[in-house]
Amino acid sequence: MTLKPRLTGEPIMRILCKKTDSLVGYLYQWNNGDLQPAWLKDAMADVRYEPIDQITTESPLDLQDSARKSHDPSHLQNV
Repeated sequence: MTLKPRLTGEPIMRILCKKTDSLVGYLYQWNNGDLQPAWLKDAMADVRYEPIDQITTESPLDLQDSARKSHDPSHLQNV
């Protein structure tokens, strides 16, 4: 643990139960380098960690634009 304050954190790993493979929490990394588990229910010992894949690198505005296009059939060719 560092002396710098924790200001922001982001989830870097999923915490999964080894027996059931169910999601039981997330591992967060704070701006100061600290790691901290955030459990969905009670803490567990028999777990494994899985990296969180970045689903998209697009900004929210790009996602809104692509959603708008998917609802607008004008970009489709005549079939």
